[in-house]
Amino acid sequence: MKLSIIGFGQCGGNITDEFYAVNNYAKSFFNRHIAILTDAFAVNTDEADLGGFRHIPKDKTHRILIGAMSTFGHGVGKMNTEAAAIIKACNSMVVDSIMKSQKFHESDAVITIASGGGGTGSGTIGWAIKALKERMDKPVYAIIVLPFAFEERGNTSYAVTNTATCINTVLRYADAVFLVDNERYRKPSASMAQNLKETNQEIALSFYDLCCAGEETRQKYIGSKVVDAGDIKHSLQGISALGRGQIGLGAFRWSKEGFREGVKEQSHVLGALRTAVGNLGLSVELEDARKVLALVCAPKDTVTVSSVEEISNFLQEKAPKAVVRIGDYPRRGKEVAITLIASEMAKVNRVERLFMQAEDLFKKQHEISQETEVQIGQIMDLTRNIPTLD
Repeated sequence: MKLSIIGFGQCGGNITDEFYAVNNYAKSFFNRHIAILTDAFAVNTDEADLGGFRHIPKDKTHRILIGAMSTFGHGVGKMNTEAAAIIKACNSMVVDSIMKSQKFHESDAVITIASGGGGTGSGTIGWAIKALKERMDKPVYAIIVLPFAFEERGNTSYAVTNTATCINTVLRYADAVFLVDNERYRKPSASMAQNLKETNQEIALSFYDLCCAGEETRQKYIGSKVVDAGDIKHSLQGISALGRGQIGLGAFRWSKEGFREGVKEQSHVLGALRTAVGNLGLSVELEDARKVLALVCAPKDTVTVSSVEEISNFLQEKAPKAVVRIGDYPRRGKEVAITLIASEMAKVNRVERLFMQAEDLFKKQHEISQETEVQIGQIMDLTRNIPTLD
């Protein structure tokens, strides 16, 4: 599966930059010789943010500054309503840049990325998806990063209201929305910069095997059940979560005790699957999923009928109402890696709480605004008999 990636805002741009790095790694001489990106773009209202990437090409076609006449290149200050107004006025220019990309016709899908709590990203991603869907038939997916818990506190949290309005808009237009909760990747002892960088890397790496599997050309690495763009497309709808689990097979696998080794490798496969469930970017219950996709990437001899059956039984038990698809990709040599998608979620507690909290905050913010207006008016009343220096 080949992708065109568009990052909106600082967070979206940084994740897009990591996708570019993963693509460079995938197509390198010492790796798989597979390109999974046709192109990547960063869109922002802040000129300084556009200068901080390592991999996205530096030309104005790939690093797109919008709203310069109103923001002077300094961002929208968390005001996603202002960002939405900007993208409405210039979405045709952004979409033109993407669709005129030299290899855009090769892409199977477009992925748009933004932070829900920011200003530019949360305000622009929904309207950009709408514009893309109006002009092409390719599926358009979204990755929205949810705020840390501490960002959601207080009666004036833009992180909550921005995220709620962003998700509400994106769900109306995107073919599927991957939600990634920053809190799931939080490492309290690490710096904020390190936390965010590792989260961004993990998001991009989660698509690595998934995209390579359907683009593989070497016969010995083509799976018995290939997961290609069509499988992925039919496995994605609505709110979705993505995760991966990986377990090393050890240095001495070729033991004469075939039965014991078979049992051990089967346990490795199940262990990787459980790890993938635990590493889903959003806390969900698999029983609420209506579509599930699992891709097993491991040495060919490890992906046995028994191990695939175990995966199927596990997923059917955990997600009894879901259509389950399982594929294999015999590409790795020293570990078992499983990529798991839980999609068309019928219930997501994290999102429901966020929407209810946002509704309360909008009411409280209106009350605070009215109270502030009255108090400032009282201060100004005291100045009626005081002359000004006009």
